[in-house]
Amino acid sequence: MLVLRCTQKLLKRLGPPVVNPPVSTTALGDWFAQPVSIGHQRYVLLVSACSLLPLVVRARDVKHFDVAFADALTAALWRIGVPPANVARELSESREIVVSSTNSRSVLGSVNDFSQMMKWSMTDTGDVNLTDIALWLGNSPCKTLGFKIPLEVAFGLLESDQHRRPALG
Repeated sequence: MLVLRCTQKLLKRLGPPVVNPPVSTTALGDWFAQPVSIGHQRYVLLVSACSLLPLVVRARDVKHFDVAFADALTAALWRIGVPPANVARELSESREIVVSSTNSRSVLGSVNDFSQMMKWSMTDTGDVNLTDIALWLGNSPCKTLGFKIPLEVAFGLLESDQHRRPALG
C-alpha cells in the first residue's frame, strides 16, 4: 500500500483525497506529488517522504498514473543499483495507491526545491530522459536528510530487508 500525497492542484485532477489514509507499507514511505509545467510540457514530480528520492513522469494521462509511477520507480531503482528482489518487493507494495493530501511542510519544501531545479534545467523540447532528470535531482544534498543524498538514502532503505524509515523534521 502506497499513500500518494498530492498538492491541491493535482488533487483537482485525481479526485478527492482520502481523509485518514492507512500507513504506507513501502520501504520509501509516502510519496508527495506536484504538477510541474515547463513551457508546454506537463510533468508530475514525485518525492519519497522517507528518502526524498525524486521521480518525474509525464502528466498526460492521470487514469494510468499508477503505470507511469511504477515504470519511473523501476527505472530509477535499477539505475541506482537496488537488488532486483528488493525492486520487485517495492513495486509489489506500491501496486495499491491511496490518494491523500500533503501532510509535511518539510517534504513539500523539498518538492518545491526540486521543482525549481527542474524548471531551470529543462527546456520546452520535451525530448528529455525523465529518469536522468530524476537522478540528477536526487543527487542533491537535502537539509531534511541532514545533507545526505536522496539516492544514497533510498538505496540504503531498499538494500535492507527491513523497512527502516528516517525521522522527518
